[in-house]
Amino acid sequence: MAFGYRALAAGLAAAALAGPAAAPAEAGIPDRVVRAARAELARGVHEMPDGSNESPRIARYRSAVRWSSGPVAWCGYFASWVAREAGAPIGDGGQGIGLVGEIRRWARRSGRWRTSPRRGDLVVFRHAHTGVVERVTGAHVVTVEGNHDNRVARVWRGRREIRGYVRLSAPRPGERHDEPWAPEPFRWRR
Repeated sequence: MAFGYRALAAGLAAAALAGPAAAPAEAGIPDRVVRAARAELARGVHEMPDGSNESPRIARYRSAVRWSSGPVAWCGYFASWVAREAGAPIGDGGQGIGLVGEIRRWARRSGRWRTSPRRGDLVVFRHAHTGVVERVTGAHVVTVEGNHDNRVARVWRGRREIRGYVRLSAPRPGERHDEPWAPEPFRWRR
């Protein structure tokens, strides 16, 4: 009997070391997105000089967008670069998107626009800015953002600042995606 328990314990330990069973490639997208964003945060990426929208690393973010231009606001380039590094490039054909409004339009067109956050989503703010959802905590969404105070930063955001989210994994057939809330049109009572 003792041998049976040892064999079982050894088998369980080996399974724990091996990690979870293989899953579809899209199952790991949120983890890869957050990992890529955190790695850039750990690098301490910032503009050089401050306020220039430029640095060697920021130039690398621009490479994730086919039609990028010189030193401009780079939050969209950061989001595109993180998505590409995670294996989920954004845009039609994966060409990347640098403009926040275009990221939102692409998400709506492709069925990826959401109103509730999940770890690993891109977040689109009401003030034409974007980042990555690192985690969701009650009334706040913790993000990693490029071009926040001229650097890559971790930011706690209230949900009122947020317009919506972009789910990077492709929608499955028949999956219902939520649409942004729209107020009822005003009607006079009679």
